Amino acid sequence: MGPPKEVPKPEPSGAYVLLLVCMRGAGAPAYATCSSTLSVVNKWALLALPFPGVVTACQFLTTAVVVYFLGKFRVVDVDAFRWEKLKAMAPINVVFYLAIFTNGQVLTYSTVETFIAFRSLTPLLVSGVDTLVRGEAPPSRRTAACLLLIALGAVSYARDDANFSVRGYAWACVYLVVIVTEMVYAKHVTATINLSTWGLVLYQNAIAVALWPLASFLSGEFRALSLLLNAKPGEPLDSPFARDVPPLGLSTLVPLATSCVLAIGISFSAWGTRSVISATQFTVLGVACKLATVAINVLAWSHHASLGAQASIVLCIVASVLYQQSAKRDRAAAKTLPGAH
Repeated sequence: MGPPKEVPKPEPSGAYVLLLVCMRGAGAPAYATCSSTLSVVNKWALLALPFPGVVTACQFLTTAVVVYFLGKFRVVDVDAFRWEKLKAMAPINVVFYLAIFTNGQVLTYSTVETFIAFRSLTPLLVSGVDTLVRGEAPPSRRTAACLLLIALGAVSYARDDANFSVRGYAWACVYLVVIVTEMVYAKHVTATINLSTWGLVLYQNAIAVALWPLASFLSGEFRALSLLLNAKPGEPLDSPFARDVPPLGLSTLVPLATSCVLAIGISFSAWGTRSVISATQFTVLGVACKLATVAINVLAWSHHASLGAQASIVLCIVASVLYQQSAKRDRAAAKTLPGAH
């Protein structure tokens, strides 16, 4: 019996080709816009509606619905829902949801700069996990120095942070643990499930929506939301979530809707950007977006860190760039060693 005949792939639809051209042509500018403004807009949404679970659930739901219907109309390649794949994806999606949920908690109780400072520590922790747990080679002295510089910037930021909040820093520590776990294990897990890029986006966001009620109940947000919906006009709400909540009008819906649009935009524009620039250029673009985020946050309002703390943030970002370049050289050097494959 000869080898099975390969089933020809269907011709891409006109809508798909148009979307591909648009993403290739405007991917980088769109990604830069979404990436540099998303954290600030999320903070804006949380100031208007201080329920991180609700805000992120709206983003998950919007993204899942948009991707689902784009798949239905064959604009993008989206895998259909399969129970086996849902079960396989569920564990890592719990980690994905926790990363987004704790991110929202950090932005609720701290500044955008605090989030960036803790996010910058992830290479240091991932490197430690890779070396101590996974048995990979330790970083070179040059790379270790870059990691130390990142840690120094984060410590300096904490020292100069005039908006220090115990609750905010506690959530930031939880976020750090979750995001490191996701970085170490998510890539391996998702690679074994055989989903397309947009199938992965759909599964991640759909499962995250399903997780929201349980997470909201456990965090106490569900009770606070019930109090808000049942409260009489002018009645004070005894809840850390529902402080100074305005009526659900345009002042709340506009930032919420904007955050949902940016959440969708960054998913699509990231794909288009990666397809037209190199990995190094994408890294540099990401760093530029972080610097733009800090600048926008300072210019937009008073909810930002002090000047000294912002200098520490810039140190973290620059050290991250140096680390990425140094780690790349380490990998290249390891491939030239005898016995390397």
